[in-house]
Amino acid sequence: MAVELKPLPPADAIAAYEARRGTLTETFSWQDLFEQEHATQVTVAKSAGFDILKDIDAAMMRALAEGRTLEQFSRQLVPVLQEKGWWGRKLVMDPQTGEMVMATLGTPRRLQIIFDTNMRVSYAAGHWAGFERNKASRPFLRYVCILDDRTRPAHRARHNLVLPVDHPYWDKWAPPCGWNCRCTLQSLSRYEVDQLIAEGEDLKFDPPEDTYRDYLNKRTGEVVRVPDGIDPGWAYNPGKAGWKALQAGKKLIEAPADLGAAAGSLPTFLRRPTAREFPDWFDQAAAGGAIDPAMVVAGVIDPQTLQALRARGIDPVSAAITITQKQVRHMVRAAKQARNQAVSSEILKSMPDMLASPRAILLDLRSGELLYVFDAPGSLRQGKLVVRLNYAEKAKAPGGRQAVVSNSIRTAGLVELRVLTDVNTYVVLSGELM
Repeated sequence: MAVELKPLPPADAIAAYEARRGTLTETFSWQDLFEQEHATQVTVAKSAGFDILKDIDAAMMRALAEGRTLEQFSRQLVPVLQEKGWWGRKLVMDPQTGEMVMATLGTPRRLQIIFDTNMRVSYAAGHWAGFERNKASRPFLRYVCILDDRTRPAHRARHNLVLPVDHPYWDKWAPPCGWNCRCTLQSLSRYEVDQLIAEGEDLKFDPPEDTYRDYLNKRTGEVVRVPDGIDPGWAYNPGKAGWKALQAGKKLIEAPADLGAAAGSLPTFLRRPTAREFPDWFDQAAAGGAIDPAMVVAGVIDPQTLQALRARGIDPVSAAITITQKQVRHMVRAAKQARNQAVSSEILKSMPDMLASPRAILLDLRSGELLYVFDAPGSLRQGKLVVRLNYAEKAKAPGGRQAVVSNSIRTAGLVELRVLTDVNTYVVLSGELM
């Protein structure tokens, strides 16, 4: 039974990469981020001091979304990188030491590694999501090598290893297991395992005993134990780590309010880093048509506001503040624009920032809703986002279509300051209006 990397539906690979690209981290050395730190961040070694990380990130995203090849990926990037000076060998400053060192920046070989690594890690995360969804009917994973003269001996020794999806061995030995590793995992039902045996496939059900070596991370001074056959920095499960990051938005909705409020800085597509991806999602939502997801987490109720609500007998079940495509279209509808009550789309695209750093947060004593108040450039009035607490709705949310109870943004608008200062209607929970 020959196995190779199978194309995933675009949403799988894109969503897996989205979970990492929320945080772009400039680094000088690939060792500055190690192992599972890569599951929630996108970085390129020697990018520190150059304005190139967003360009590489955008090209990678386009490659995933459009099925682009390495050649197309490189053709788009090379002129941009050369124009910005990130090409060839140059003297650059190591920000950790302040010393000038000779370093290799952009080259065709480096772009190949960037492309291959991000593609394989994204696909591994997408595949792992499928492993988790289907493990009741397909409870086994099979380690599969491409058996040629480029295959590493340690990887070849694990070819045809079959273990349960939840076996701890996969926490280290899950492809890719190093730079340019071409191995993959295949999910199997019990029937398929029996079929492979009947076909004469030499399956192994006991993992080889690992031997280890010490590896010194010269950037941090930390000595770690790395299994022989795995490159330093790859002794973790990239697919599982990416899948966990992908689930963070769903977990944020479902988490107890205290935990969600404390976890508001999760480095994923959901919540704070949404500030980068939210404008694109907002445009798609406003345009109409089916989008995935149709609900996103735009922010969280902060701990101070949560405490103030509870002091008034209001207990949110979740800290997540969500918005749906339906509400976006409500905000930008033509009738509301005509009455000059709407906040402009350009301002609304920074909604995650407004929720994270509002001018003030008010409680509407009549409805029990929260008002997130912010300055509206170009208007003498204040902007407001109205959030209904403990709102139940069905939506295609992070993790699939489900019944969701969260704190839902119901509308946005402009309001005069004198209205908000009416103490019989509103109470300030945090921030200041004047």
